[in-house]
Amino acid sequence: MEENKEKLIIDFGKVEYSPAIIDYDFINNRPRGGSSRIDFFSHGAVSSSLEGLEFDTKIYLKKDNIFFEKGVFLLDFQEVQRNHHIFLDMVNNLKLERIYLENSIHFNIASIAAKLKNVDVILMNFGCI
Repeated sequence: MEENKEKLIIDFGKVEYSPAIIDYDFINNRPRGGSSRIDFFSHGAVSSSLEGLEFDTKIYLKKDNIFFEKGVFLLDFQEVQRNHHIFLDMVNNLKLERIYLENSIHFNIASIAAKLKNVDVILMNFGCI
């Protein structure tokens, strides 16, 4: 695992970075981006945990065999892109000093995250070292 001010490259094994925020497709109810990789490497733990649940734009998931030991926030980055003020308000209301945010290949989340004030944003890239 390698960390710097710009990004965090994640290898698949248990990690304790929190809060971790990754992309999930809430419209089609399926993993997308980093959540699809985590779902694959955790043998479907993300998908199976969400079966039968109703949700809208975010969910906090904590499960023993999930990649992040302290759990993970699943957000629909498509919705974040459309209504970024909701994401910014959520993070600001949590009063966090630092967040770990998926550096999405599908959406320009980094530009939205740059609008956060007083929050250190570490971008996560889901690739093998």
